Amino acid sequence: MKALKTIFRILWTLLKITGIAYVILFIVFFFDLDGKLLYTVVEPNLAAHYDRMERRDNTKMPYGKKDPVEAG
Repeated sequence: MKALKTIFRILWTLLKITGIAYVILFIVFFFDLDGKLLYTVVEPNLAAHYDRMERRDNTKMPYGKKDPVEAG
């Protein structure tokens, strides 16, 4: 009887944890909180990072192929 009570207590705890996780995930996806977080926080930080990146000037690259390595 004591083992059965322990099993039910563990199952009840798991049910509460999964229920709370379900409610949290439902709220996040119903109100699109993950998309809003990406749009307002992540995207501006990534844009600022990659806009500051040093890039080579493509207009100064020579036109045409490089010479092949001479076989000697």
